[in-house]
Amino acid sequence: MKKELTALVAFLAIPALTLAQTASEIIDKNIAAVGGADKIAAVKTLQYDQGINLMGMDMTGKVTVVVGKSSRNDISVMGQQITTVVDGDKGWTVNPMQGAATPQALPDEQVKMQKGTTYVVGADLATAKELKFPVELVGKEKFNDKDVFNLKVTRPEGVANYYVDASTYQLLGMKATVSVQGQAGEVKIQYADFKKVDDLTVPSTLELNSPGMPGALTMTLSNMVFNPTVDSAIFAMPK
Repeated sequence: MKKELTALVAFLAIPALTLAQTASEIIDKNIAAVGGADKIAAVKTLQYDQGINLMGMDMTGKVTVVVGKSSRNDISVMGQQITTVVDGDKGWTVNPMQGAATPQALPDEQVKMQKGTTYVVGADLATAKELKFPVELVGKEKFNDKDVFNLKVTRPEGVANYYVDASTYQLLGMKATVSVQGQAGEVKIQYADFKKVDDLTVPSTLELNSPGMPGALTMTLSNMVFNPTVDSAIFAMPK
C-alpha cells in the first residue's frame, strides 16, 4: 500500500512540475525573441522619445532610464511640462496641469508602480527571471485574436499577467490590478510594432489603459538609444 501511495503522489506531482518547466521555457523563448539575456543585461541606461495621443490630444515626451534604479519622464502638453521621476525608493513629480508647479513627493505606492519603468521596454519577463519573481503559467488563450500564453508574475508592487505570443514569443500585453490614491483599478498595456534597436527587438507602440485616465493612451517610441551617458543629477528632486 505504501508503494502505491508513493507512486500516486509522484504521479500527481507531474502536472505541477511540467507547468513550472513550461513557464520557464516560455520565458526563455521570450528572452531569446527580445535578443538574449546577455544583450538585455548589457543595457545599463537608455533614452527614447515619445509621441503620445490621449483622446485626440497630442503630446511629446522624453524618457531617461538607469536600468533597475531610476527613470525620468518629461512630457510636454499645451505649453506645459509634466515631469515624473523615480530614483531608488523615492520619487517626485511636477505637474502644473494639476496645479502643482513645484516638485511634490510621490506616494510610496506610485513609486512602486513607476519602478516598473526602469527596465528595457518589452523585457519584463527577463527582469522577472533575473529578479526571481514567482511565475505561474495560467494557460493558453486568445489575446486580440492571437494565441498567447498567460503568465502570472508576482511582482513587488502586485500581481501582473503577461501575454506572450505563442508563435513569435514576443510580449503582446500585460494587465495588473493597482491601487492609486486608495482606489483599486486595472492597468492594461498592449505592445505592438516591434523593431530592432541594436541587438534587441522591442515594441515601438504601446497602448495604455489606467485608472483615472479618461481613455486609452497611445505611445509611439522613437530614437531609442542604449547605454547613453546619463547625469544622475537629473533624478534629484529640486529644492
